[in-house]
Amino acid sequence: MSLISIGMPLYNAALHIRQSLDSLLRQTHTDFEIIISDNKSTDDTFGIVQEYAARDSRIKIFQQPENIGPIPNFQFVLQQARGDYFMWRSYDDWSDDNYLEMLGRLLDADSAIDLAVANIVKVKETKEKPLQLNIEKAKGLNSFSSSLHMLKMSHPGWMYGLFRRQVALDAINDVVASFPHVWGWDHLILFPTVSRNRVGASSATRFFQRETGISNSRYRPRLPKEQIRLATDFYHVCLRSYQNSDASALAKAAMAFYLLRYTSSKTEKFTRILRIALKLRKP
Repeated sequence: MSLISIGMPLYNAALHIRQSLDSLLRQTHTDFEIIISDNKSTDDTFGIVQEYAARDSRIKIFQQPENIGPIPNFQFVLQQARGDYFMWRSYDDWSDDNYLEMLGRLLDADSAIDLAVANIVKVKETKEKPLQLNIEKAKGLNSFSSSLHMLKMSHPGWMYGLFRRQVALDAINDVVASFPHVWGWDHLILFPTVSRNRVGASSATRFFQRETGISNSRYRPRLPKEQIRLATDFYHVCLRSYQNSDASALAKAAMAFYLLRYTSSKTEKFTRILRIALKLRKP
């Protein structure tokens, strides 16, 4: 298996970063690099990662001179990557020790896969909720039906699976250039791969995703005009991506309609936007 690059874009990560780094350093596949970009943290994040880098030469640290924003920081760590395979890792998530090994094997074995994912365990406080994968159902379906199945079951935690590096780079470059929002951007990173059914899954390892609610409180738009702008931009990025695929003309036309439903489910439900707008208009 080739070198795996792991990008960790950090901001005020002191509370959980040790657990996340310890999880990576226990991996059974050891040929990896960890690229850390500290986004001008105001806590002890930088000092903690310096301690780890002093003990392990596979850890490379960058410190931004000023906060460049979350998505450009995700882009930055990927731009520094040298491996053929790439994975993002959040400061508050972790995985089984065989995570890199199992997902790397999937990519090695099948050139039709651009993203390898695992079973996800959602963690909120002390409670764990396993989410089982069921992508096997997509096999045997026609191309468009399999794409719909994958889009319906895709999870934002898949963004922390293992990508072929160039696929991830193309996706995030497009998002940075075309989508001036944070809410919903993870689904856009996944869309080109998921909509083309180029995802493989392993049930032999797990990814633990901590739910803190920080993203919801910090980045979710509140006003209807902001929500509408977000949904419009999201729809057009997805539509353009699928129009550039090798799907049939009929599939592209059908996807244009399905993306209305997909956008509503991944950004803001259109009915919710309407309720908020009507409530604000009341005297």
